[in-house]
Amino acid sequence: MHQINTDGQWLHLFYQGEERDDGCANELSLQPANGEHRLNLLLSNHGFNNEPHDATFSLNQADAQALQKYLSNWLNDQQKSPSSHEADSCDQA
Repeated sequence: MHQINTDGQWLHLFYQGEERDDGCANELSLQPANGEHRLNLLLSNHGFNNEPHDATFSLNQADAQALQKYLSNWLNDQQKSPSSHEADSCDQA
């Protein structure tokens, strides 16, 4: 199961049962930092005992621009040579 949703200023990407890693639920959340020109990133992985393991990161504007360029290039490359991942289902709320 793959879900993409927004909650206020948060963007949440969630998947359950990912075969490419340990098969446990994973979540990526992004939110602008309050009063700062930064973007907060939270990556959560729920382990086999359902214990959450969180990693946080804060992007400045230069980091976000580099990420935007990287993702844009990757998306353009994907459009030129579609992969099997385009068949993945995605529930959007």
